[in-house]
Amino acid sequence: MLMKRILRIVLMCCVLISCIEAQIRRQGEINVGLFDELRELYPDTRLDKPDKILSVEAARGTIAGVHLLITGVSRKTTVGFQVTAGNGTPLHDARWYRMIDVFVSENTGLDRCTEKFSGTINPFVIRRAPFRIYEALDRIVSPLDVDSGTTAMRLEVPVDSSLKPGKYSYKIRVDIGGESEMLDFNVLVHRASVPPVSRSTISYINWINLDNVCKDHAVEKWSEPFWKMMRKYAALMAKGRQNTFWFLWQDYFTFDTAGTIIEFRRDRLERYIRTFLDAGFRTIHGAPITRRRDWSSNDMLLTVDLPDGKEVPAISEQGKRMITEMAGRIITMMKENQWDTRWLQGIFDEPTDEFVDRYKEIVALMRRAKPDLAILEATMTVKLSGSINVWCPQVQEYQAQREFFDGRRASGDKVWVYTCLAPGGPWLNRLCDQERLRQVYIGWACAKFDLQGFLHWGLNFHGDKPFEELVRFHAAPNTFLPAGDSHILYPGKDGPLSSQRFEAHRIGMEDYELLAQLKARDTAKASLIIDRIFQAFDRYSKNIDEYRSAKALLLESVDALSDE
Repeated sequence: MLMKRILRIVLMCCVLISCIEAQIRRQGEINVGLFDELRELYPDTRLDKPDKILSVEAARGTIAGVHLLITGVSRKTTVGFQVTAGNGTPLHDARWYRMIDVFVSENTGLDRCTEKFSGTINPFVIRRAPFRIYEALDRIVSPLDVDSGTTAMRLEVPVDSSLKPGKYSYKIRVDIGGESEMLDFNVLVHRASVPPVSRSTISYINWINLDNVCKDHAVEKWSEPFWKMMRKYAALMAKGRQNTFWFLWQDYFTFDTAGTIIEFRRDRLERYIRTFLDAGFRTIHGAPITRRRDWSSNDMLLTVDLPDGKEVPAISEQGKRMITEMAGRIITMMKENQWDTRWLQGIFDEPTDEFVDRYKEIVALMRRAKPDLAILEATMTVKLSGSINVWCPQVQEYQAQREFFDGRRASGDKVWVYTCLAPGGPWLNRLCDQERLRQVYIGWACAKFDLQGFLHWGLNFHGDKPFEELVRFHAAPNTFLPAGDSHILYPGKDGPLSSQRFEAHRIGMEDYELLAQLKARDTAKASLIIDRIFQAFDRYSKNIDEYRSAKALLLESVDALSDE
């Protein structure tokens, strides 16, 4: 009896040791898995049951994307990768990226900024800070030197507008340390097609910081290397379906201390504009020509300072004269290049009620020079009817005052929306601790509410550490820009880098085009599809599978339009 007990104990110990050894082996194994491109990935994401097959559905004129996560890799290992078509032919137009993780030090606030602003916990974040998340996308070619235990990669397969509809099967091969992994990426291409950015039907702008372009890439402003770099930025922005760009008046004028124009660099401005138009952009946005001294001030100053550092009040006689003289030069240039119908002008960013009278005075001054001048403004007041042609409220303000803004659209104005350091909580925004679906749904929201554009200030307004300091002090105690608000592109060695958020926003803008096509022919069906996953700027599905299901139905519905 004693011997049986001993044998039983020995057997149990052997089984336990075997399990421990298997667990140790598993921990040291290299794992490769595929992920939906809209799923957030982290350096500590586990691959317990990695998916080896992933299928997506796509419209023509878009991009089919998939993410790969590799874990268990020893340091300083080389990773080889290749994607081939079904017949074994290498896919030469495929693009590979290494995903770079960035640091989120604080969570977005429940109301705005970060949680420090009101001291309230925001339960609508994807993860509690601090954490790191894969975000920036750096273009790579095989092989890749890997120096960490986890590597995330992105594969993009272009879905050309002329591609024959049908199922396309791709084989992804990953070689690591003498071992190979084979994965399957299937793309069902529909007849539905998204127009190129030059023919997009919704406006989309991110403001660009030219000084950061120069600093990040060590180029002198207006030099030939600068123009070469600007073409790279314009190309990436257009890939993300941005079709509107801004210019700052102060970049092209020189004044003396009396406020008289010494020089207007028309050649420089024309070259700048053509750089974006050549990339497929269609709308020119003149940046606001007046500004606050700071957010605690009611001053309304010109964006142009005089050589002696003097600030010029916008509605002073000197200020009005300077505006009139600059406007005259720009209006002439726009007309002679036949750009005047593509030009929207800003007056004062985010005007509030106390600025209304002064704002109207500047608009009247501008319209004496060009009566049909179209004014675009990110506005925080509704008291500017007749002055603004393109209203751009924050998304929560549009939703709260939808009747007013819909009325302005019915009267002939256009209505865009924007986000910035607000809103937080459950609202749609483009921040790093929010679901990638929120960026996608910006396009769905615009389709649902018949909005005509989207604006964000932060293309590349990052600080000195763009990958580490995504949360930055803003303007007042406990007021910090939330993670990612200041920039959605990152500086790379040879040019700008895209991001998960930027690509997700692109997908949403592509979806908008499909929804608009369906809505024009079958409004009821488009509404049913939208309502399956999106109800309001603060109510929507967070389930990626539900989004994919609605997207498949959308694609099938647009396909059917060609049969009618």
